[in-house]
Parts: sequence; C-alpha cells; structure tokens
Amino acid sequence: MAVLTYKCPNCEGPLKWDGGKKKFICEYCDSAFSEEEIKKLNPDSKEAQEVSREEAEFLGVNVPEAAEPSASGAAESGQAGGKTPASMKAVSAVKIYSCPSCGAQIAADPTVAATECFYCGSPVVLSDKFQGSFDPDYVIAFDIDKKKASEIFKEWLKQHKYVPEAFYKDRIDEIKGVYFPYWVYSGKLDSVATGEGRNLNVYRMGDTEYTETSVYEIYQPGSIEINDISCIALKNANKVLCESVIPFKLEKKQDFEPVYMQGYMAEIRDIDKSEIEPQINAEAEEYAKNQITSSIESEFDSVTLDKININTVNEQYSYVMLPVWTLTYKGNDGKIYYFSINGQTGKTCGELPVDNSKLKKLFVSIAAPLFVVLMLFFYFVL
Repeated sequence: MAVLTYKCPNCEGPLKWDGGKKKFICEYCDSAFSEEEIKKLNPDSKEAQEVSREEAEFLGVNVPEAAEPSASGAAESGQAGGKTPASMKAVSAVKIYSCPSCGAQIAADPTVAATECFYCGSPVVLSDKFQGSFDPDYVIAFDIDKKKASEIFKEWLKQHKYVPEAFYKDRIDEIKGVYFPYWVYSGKLDSVATGEGRNLNVYRMGDTEYTETSVYEIYQPGSIEINDISCIALKNANKVLCESVIPFKLEKKQDFEPVYMQGYMAEIRDIDKSEIEPQINAEAEEYAKNQITSSIESEFDSVTLDKININTVNEQYSYVMLPVWTLTYKGNDGKIYYFSINGQTGKTCGELPVDNSKLKKLFVSIAAPLFVVLMLFFYFVL
C-alpha cells in the first residue's frame, strides 16, 4: 500500500483527527471514532508509480539531487558495503500516486508524506514514505484544532496593529496543520568537576574587622539526566518557524500511526541522526556544565573550576512527528513572512509585514498636532 485514505464507515467521507474532541471525525456527517475503532477499518489504498525525473518535473514536482546515504544511515537500515537502503530509495525515488477517491494523479516532493488530492480535496497518506529507518518512533497528535488555531492567530494579530489588511483578511483561512519531523534526544551524563572553592567569614573584634578565607579543594562527581532535546530533521524547513515553538510535552507522545497524518500535511525527515549528533551533543554538554557550575557555585562564595569532564553513559534518539500550525505570506517587499503555533501547547512565533501606509497615517496623526502645539508655543511664549 502506497496511498491510504481512511473513510467514514457511515457516509464514505474522509476522516480527520480532531484535536478538540480527541476523536477522528467525519466533516460530512459529524460521526466520531476512537483510535481503536479506526484501526479496525480497512483504508482505501492505491499503489504508487515510479516515473522519470523529466516526467516528474513536467508534473511540477521539485526533484532534488539524490543524496548518498551516510554510513550511519546504512548501518541503521542493516545495510553494508555502502549500498543504498530501501528506505532511502523510498525518499529519493520520484513517484506519482493515484488518489483512492477519484483516481487523479498526485505528484509529491520526496519528503511529503501526507497531503490532499488537488482535484477532489481528499486527504491522503503516502504510507510508503514511512518505511525502514524512515518509520517514525512516535507522534504527538494535534491538541489544538483549526478553529482554535485561527482564534490564537487573531488574538496575536491584535497586538500587531500595522499589519496589511490583505494579510489579515486573506490569510486566516490558509493556516495549515503540518506534522514536522524532529530528532529527540534523551541521555544520562556522568561528570567530574575539579577546582577550588572559597568561603569568606567577616567578623569584628573591637574596632578591628577581620576577614577569614576558607579554601576547599573541589572534587565533585555527579550524574545528570537530560530529556527531550528536540531538533528539526528537515533540511528545507524554516528552522525559526519549527524550533521557536519548542518545547512540546513529549511525555504525552504515543506510538506512531499513519492515520494521525490524514487531513494534515506531513513531511518526513531528510536529515540523518549522524548529521545532528554534534549539535545536540554540544547542547547537552553545555547544559550539563551549566547545571554543575550552578550547583557548585551555590555552595561557595567564589569558585574557580579547573576542569569539568563529561562522559555520556546512556543516550537515546527518537524520530518523532510533532504538530505545528503554520501560515506564510509573501510581502510586497518580496520577503516571506511566517507564523506558527505549537499544535499541542499553543505557543506562538511569527514575523509579520508592516503596512507603510498605516505607519504614515500614524506619523501624520502624531506629527500634525505636535506641530500645531509647537507653533502656538513659539507664537505666544516667544
């Protein structure tokens, strides 16, 4: 099965996860179903068809150059000798999909894993994208539905008075729910800190003030648990848009099921774990050192640390699909502006264009009365 569409058993309408109701709902007959009930359904499916790069580009698919798999990527997929794993081929292959509802062709970029049919609007899940090492470990489903996301966006806009009217009126309905791929790190780090600590004791005897300095040799072993450092795993993603809505409540994650992707957009990862390990390891080590330093400094008046040795004894990387509501807008200046909402917690992030005509009106409304006041001042006072 390459393309899946889950349909309502009552009216054949497409199903979609509703974050508010915590159910899969049919937008046509309002039927609601639990995850257990959905798993019992047999989704409509169609197989994918591989086409040439030229045919795909003719259909409007943006086809990147095929990337060589990393050594770690091959190892993760159980491959040896530098062969491209099947899961990597699933990402780099150019495929054309058929809509299970109307049979129309669906052309998707290599990282797109859930979308909708351009002709009939039916949501589809490209299930062949979730194979091998590209099969996510976990998913956090949307807790915030589109209605709530639109309300959050409107409230956010009220704080930005100089946004172009076109942005406000035309873009609210275009907010989209997207599952983005993230690498999530958790680990245990052992540490040993060495140095010197000093405590001062100031006291008086008669008219004389004395300062007593006690010097201590520091040798402090310890252990630090670090949980849920998240890093976007998609090269062409707007990192500010995706990472500014972190953190998620990852303790609420659940085993991945493709059905949660239906009705939303979804992207699969194209960044291997080995590519982000240096960044995450450095972030984890920096966090550990800051925690150790703060703990030691709280025990002394002054501290000089000679060395902090960090050793990772246990680490785990998970591939997780996380929910984000997104909206983009191309301003008159040609710049792409964005807005995003954490689909679980409601945390917002964004950058909006400024309507220069509104700023001019503001300037005139302030400058004109001020000019009159100044003229009267100079006339009557001077």
